[in-house]
Amino acid sequence: MPLQRILASSVGEPETATSRLGAEALHLSEGRIMLNRRVDNAAALVVVRGALTIGVSDDDAALTAGQGVLLRAGTIYSLEAEEESVAIVFALREDAQR
Repeated sequence: MPLQRILASSVGEPETATSRLGAEALHLSEGRIMLNRRVDNAAALVVVRGALTIGVSDDDAALTAGQGVLLRAGTIYSLEAEEESVAIVFALREDAQR
């Protein structure tokens, strides 16, 4: 399935409710490749700094700061940094699906 592109933007003040999202920061040096990563739950990957390419079985996307993609639960993906990059993966936590 093709990747769905997203654009990060500020949406105002955060809510005080308990978060049901987990976040993982990824720092990749220029030229680094991360193969066969998997998201267990629905997730969004957003590039914070730099430029990288994300690939799934049937699509890939070149992303720069402020751009991202949505990943369905169970998606296996790979990353390649075109330059030093930082990305954040936001995913629903297990307890959020109950």
